[in-house]
Amino acid sequence: MAEEKSAKGEGRGCHKNLRNFPLNFQGDICEEDRPPNRYPKTFFLLPLSFFLVLKLTSLILRLRFQRPTSLPYWMGSAFRGGFGIHLRKIVCYRPMHECEDCKFRENCLFYAAYENPYAKKGKSPPPRPIIFIPPFFGEPMDFKEGAEIEVKLLLLGEYSRYLPHVLLSLRQFGSYGLGDRRHIGLNKFEVAEAKCAFSGETVYEEGAIYPSRLKEIDVKKLQPFEGRRVRVNFYTPIQLPLGFPPPPQHLLKLIHQRLVRFVNEYGSGEKVGDFMCEGKVKPVMQRYHRLVGVSQRTGKREFWHCWTGIADYEFEKLDETGRWLLGVGKVLGAGAKSSFGMGFLNFEPIDFSL
Repeated sequence: MAEEKSAKGEGRGCHKNLRNFPLNFQGDICEEDRPPNRYPKTFFLLPLSFFLVLKLTSLILRLRFQRPTSLPYWMGSAFRGGFGIHLRKIVCYRPMHECEDCKFRENCLFYAAYENPYAKKGKSPPPRPIIFIPPFFGEPMDFKEGAEIEVKLLLLGEYSRYLPHVLLSLRQFGSYGLGDRRHIGLNKFEVAEAKCAFSGETVYEEGAIYPSRLKEIDVKKLQPFEGRRVRVNFYTPIQLPLGFPPPPQHLLKLIHQRLVRFVNEYGSGEKVGDFMCEGKVKPVMQRYHRLVGVSQRTGKREFWHCWTGIADYEFEKLDETGRWLLGVGKVLGAGAKSSFGMGFLNFEPIDFSL
């Protein structure tokens, strides 16, 4: 009887809400030929390999709005909060209870992504393993029915194996809508496509998941920056109490700071090397922001000294670690705060002196 029950999917350890998962798996994990124990039977986290600094997965989500839509100037707080509501509905069997009172919290995806206050190192709460990077408009934006936006997604460490849970939560989130206008039936969206940023292949489309196309890489393998001059686009807000733009050494320090926190929490915890750089910076454009977010768990939050803008950097000295850190910053961003999609950067080489 136990074997028969397992064959029907009941004994596979999937959460009860995922037994009839409304997404079709394609590729190498079809039900008939799924390798034994490919996925754990519960939400237990797999031990990280000793040889890895940090595994990561980067995706580009294409969201299509089904009705006329009005989006806020900053979606970071609303997007993360709305996703969290539906993630909890999917993975939690006691949604009316506090996480701290749950004996399964240490093995819970929602607790790791939202509630866990204890970092492996240091006293600050840990960075979160699921990071959405929605576009930052800087002002409210209206879209017509059928409009699309791109939202980037980072999954850190072993959390790429929870891609099905992330996509299902996004689908549920989209059916309810984003922001306050969801209460009047607006801002609803569907996940039209998810593409792996590293492989360039589509991993989700028309309700089907293709997990074999998802590429994970070790942060060590990110390509270093080549050249002496670069234009940096701070396309999502970054906290800079000392003003914009950050000097070259401070920019690398902010990238280094974020990387260390990620490696300590979701990697092997080994030391990230120091760097050496000298150079100068010239602002091209800049804009100051005071961001306000509202959370059901923590209430109103304000983020001061936030900036977006473009700056040109010229490095007179930049060692190998510094070049690698610039390559890391292009993917992981810079600064301590990442949960709301803050501190993400684009790099473009330039061929003129400052």
